[in-house]
Amino acid sequence: GEKFMRNGFQWPEDEPDGDKTGKAELSEDLFIDKVGNWLGARVSFTPINFKTNDLTVNGSLEDSFNIGNPNWLQLFVGGAIFKNVSIFIEQEFDSDSSKFSWFHLFFTNLADTYVNFQVGKLSPVDFSPFSDRLRIWQTSNILNIKSSGGLGENSVNIRQSRPGIQYYGYRGPLLWYAGIDNGTDASDTDREKNYWGGVRLEVPDTGQSNFEGSSVGFHIYSGIDSTADATTPRVENDFIRYTMAANGRYKENLDLQLTFQIGEDDNWDLATPAVKRDFQGFTITGAYWLYPWYMVLQYDQINSDDISSIEFNKISPSIWFFLRENFKAGIATRFDVSGGANEQHEAALQVRAMF
Repeated sequence: GEKFMRNGFQWPEDEPDGDKTGKAELSEDLFIDKVGNWLGARVSFTPINFKTNDLTVNGSLEDSFNIGNPNWLQLFVGGAIFKNVSIFIEQEFDSDSSKFSWFHLFFTNLADTYVNFQVGKLSPVDFSPFSDRLRIWQTSNILNIKSSGGLGENSVNIRQSRPGIQYYGYRGPLLWYAGIDNGTDASDTDREKNYWGGVRLEVPDTGQSNFEGSSVGFHIYSGIDSTADATTPRVENDFIRYTMAANGRYKENLDLQLTFQIGEDDNWDLATPAVKRDFQGFTITGAYWLYPWYMVLQYDQINSDDISSIEFNKISPSIWFFLRENFKAGIATRFDVSGGANEQHEAALQVRAMF
């Protein structure tokens, strides 16, 4: 699947099939695919959700219990427009909004596999061993920390989609990539850009190793955030993120993923005078597949001597039953192990399907 995506949704072996194969020939220069080959959908809902210390009632914390939450419906369009030019769009609908979650236009194989581009609304860590996409249960908290604590005009983390351009190339076990983005919006109000780059080393694809699909990688992301209040003089925050990641796969049963990040903000509070703050944290996820059961254990930790509000320490076990390979239901939990007086635990019945 990863090879198929990086090759612009064309078969990665032999000659790419994105041009004419399986398409209707309307003219000498126009071949149109069947609509059904382009479309897909994914749905998630939470019939039951329970959280401790989630509500404030009469000045004290109380537990919450909710039922029947339709989380989202995602519609996908993906495939080759013609050879080496392809598109991927994810439109997400939730209870009160609709948005383009992802929007990629691919230009692939411009110089063999050495020169490829993504343009649109994309993620800087799409090619990392830990992209935090299509996760089983919870997102990685360390990859979700935004610059300036989310208070700036262009506050971003490193995993969410944003308008940008990304170059990538690959040969054998090595993949490399670099990109530039506006920040949060396609209309850049402050003209400052963010930059990233990364490398990924994979276990060679020989067809003989039990660890095929395993990889390690390093990623760096740097940018400038600024105050959101246009009525006051602009205050900027130069920030940088260093991220290491690994994905270990054994046969078809065991999958281990790890990401570790160090973050530095020269002016986290967007204040004058500036005060530098930093943090570090990791997410580790292990999953074991014994069809039709899938067992997952995730642990997230964030530490900071400067920013107590982002500290985090939770473990998230879950177990899933696949009624079909495209329909799963599971009991997902998250336990707060920070040791504080108001620890928040969570348990939910989750259902997801793709068709």
